[in-house]
Amino acid sequence: MSSEPERDAARARRRALSNLRVVLVGTLYGGNVGSACRAMANCGVRELRLVAPDPGLTWEFAERMAVHATDILAARKTFATLAEAVADCVAVAGTSRRGGLYRRHFADSREVAPELLDLAETGPVALVFGREDKGLLNEELLLCTHVVQIPASPDYPSYNLAQSVLLLCHELYRAAAGPARNRELESSPPATADLRGRMLAKLRAHLLETGFMQEDNADHMMEGFGRVFARGVRTEADAKLVMGAVQQAGWALSKRR
Repeated sequence: MSSEPERDAARARRRALSNLRVVLVGTLYGGNVGSACRAMANCGVRELRLVAPDPGLTWEFAERMAVHATDILAARKTFATLAEAVADCVAVAGTSRRGGLYRRHFADSREVAPELLDLAETGPVALVFGREDKGLLNEELLLCTHVVQIPASPDYPSYNLAQSVLLLCHELYRAAAGPARNRELESSPPATADLRGRMLAKLRAHLLETGFMQEDNADHMMEGFGRVFARGVRTEADAKLVMGAVQQAGWALSKRR
């Protein structure tokens, strides 16, 4: 029999599901939006945010596919940009199946679910899904604190958009039903995506000023710093990146003196 503290922790984790925000970027088809709403309802996730949906999207079809989750569809919030949609979020998990420069450091959907749920106990967490035809753009992934991949057969690794929503939300639902994890509570509230974005913008400007990077490689370098600030200094490359920036700043100051 579980103790009262254990039951309280379990209730808190179930409440954390209400802090999840499903964010669909540039969605093309109403059926996918409606099916995503149904998947969200299955998993106790209630808030849908759309970023620049296709103007030709058929809302009547979306309502039919939502079935008994039309309340989620009706309460949707629409934004012009992803940055606006996730500004209040303490974590932003972008889904991607493709490799490439900005997609090398990804987390398995099941493995990362408990961490995302922990973060959702402290504030809103965005689960971001890209366009049906080309997913998330590199500049959109730079806004993410986590890049998540949903395991699939290498012969056919691409899930339908609504299926992806269901699979990731269900992993979080499973995590909420499991035992609570021991974790340290921070004395300061978590940083929102808007605050992190302003911090990285200021860092970018100063790194360009000191000559640590140039405009032609700034996106690549800032992807590294975004990763470091999201997960901490874990690898040799992470440590060398931070050390290089500090060393260059020291050199620039000495030249000014």
